[in-house]
Amino acid sequence: MIYNNDTTNILNCVSPYNKASKERPRMLAEEQIRASVREAVRPGVDAQLISPAHSWVPWWPSKIIPLAEHEQWFRERYGVEPDLSEHRYLLAGGDILGVFIDECHKNNVAALISFRCNDGHHQERTWDEKVPGEVAHALNRFYVEHPEYRLGPPPSRLMKDRVHNWLIPEARAHKERMLAEIVEIYPALDGIELDFLRHPYYFPDDTPMAVRVEVMCDFIGKIRILLEQASAKNNEGHRYLGARIPVNEAEWRDIGLDPDAWRKAGIDYFNVSPSYRLTQQTNVAALRQAAPDARIYLELTHTPQTWKFGGPGYDDHTYRRSTKEMLETTARIGYARGADGMSFFNFAYYREHGGCREQRRPFNEPPFEELSAVASSDALAGAPGYFFQAQDNVLFVKGQKRGYTMDIAPAKGNKAGALRLQLVTTAESRADERAVPEKIARGEWKVVLNGVELKATEAGGKAYPFPTPFKAGFGGATQYLAWQVPAGLLANGGNHIDIIAVNPPEGGLRLKWIDIIQNSSE
Repeated sequence: MIYNNDTTNILNCVSPYNKASKERPRMLAEEQIRASVREAVRPGVDAQLISPAHSWVPWWPSKIIPLAEHEQWFRERYGVEPDLSEHRYLLAGGDILGVFIDECHKNNVAALISFRCNDGHHQERTWDEKVPGEVAHALNRFYVEHPEYRLGPPPSRLMKDRVHNWLIPEARAHKERMLAEIVEIYPALDGIELDFLRHPYYFPDDTPMAVRVEVMCDFIGKIRILLEQASAKNNEGHRYLGARIPVNEAEWRDIGLDPDAWRKAGIDYFNVSPSYRLTQQTNVAALRQAAPDARIYLELTHTPQTWKFGGPGYDDHTYRRSTKEMLETTARIGYARGADGMSFFNFAYYREHGGCREQRRPFNEPPFEELSAVASSDALAGAPGYFFQAQDNVLFVKGQKRGYTMDIAPAKGNKAGALRLQLVTTAESRADERAVPEKIARGEWKVVLNGVELKATEAGGKAYPFPTPFKAGFGGATQYLAWQVPAGLLANGGNHIDIIAVNPPEGGLRLKWIDIIQNSSE
């Protein structure tokens, strides 16, 4: 089990060690770093990762880009004072990575750095005349002085354009230098995870796959050598090299991923990530086949679905909360497809954070007990099945038919269950947590599962079908329609669902969520 700490959650979220409401404390405190480690020390969690911001501005005592020098450049370039609690802590002599490593080792947990290789967050603001001081951890001199390294030239603000083109050796070399510095400064570090998800665009579209693979393997090989040299220098054991990769096989080309070649270049484990939203539709089986001797972890997150309702910020969306049943069923499917373990990302963000908080409440403490609950495939064998697929409010009008495929590992006994659809109006699809569902009949619908037409049944009167402490993100019970799923109908693997809008309300409804509930024979 691996737990990722993105650092910024420590002060962005209201927690037992950060009591602030909307005002961040002026300076990060060492004890807050240590507390963020300790809360995730649970049976089954073998390693913790920490992300030093976006890996553009060093959050370590760097000689390549000293933080005081960077902040002075930021002041001169943008005419505004940098405003980050983490920077103030570092400039006062604090050491985020050193404290993290020390606290992990005090708790017998491996400590790794998750290094974001091509993060595009906030870079769209690089050439703005005015920026807030809080983006001083992202906007940086190297990026500003080399716009030619981008995949797409300014003024494009698209994520795919604003990240760096890894065909340019100087762009890669900058990251290599920073990683070399981290490995040198922290001899007690247990390893590095190369986060290729932030963000997964590295090459011009016409770049041949063989070239992509060669470039990435060269980069991976250099970092592998850094870690081996550190092990030899300190007369210590193996240091791990991981890769955070997309959950969809179709995106392997974007990052030049050939699993076997990467493994031979030095990757020890693959962390299969949906980036932000929990999903049960993964490439774990394909990855296991392509890299049979690699360790594979499937990433679990705090939410399977988000939607905007008007807020302008990155986090100003509301979101469905990942429940016990969602996490455990997703883990069980992952193990069935060949995963060795689970990883956790953004797990702190069940907590109060971001803007528009009243519209996104209520918040909760994260279910840290699930870090242990999903650590063993055997422990999950008797759990009920909760299979889901988020949909982006796809409009169905009268007579519309669409098909969907869900990867399912049926609950033990493959008993009868229920399939539900959440069907919402356009207004409801953009609603915040305070909104009341419209009082309308949801109309007549037909559902065919694996070639069998299902019989309609009552939806159960609950938006979420299991008891849960989470009260936000599920919508209203009246938005759900349900059908009976006969025992034995669910297949181990792909299950095809046809949905037909026989007679929806005038103007149609939007499909937001599909779920299948199946109790275990135990």
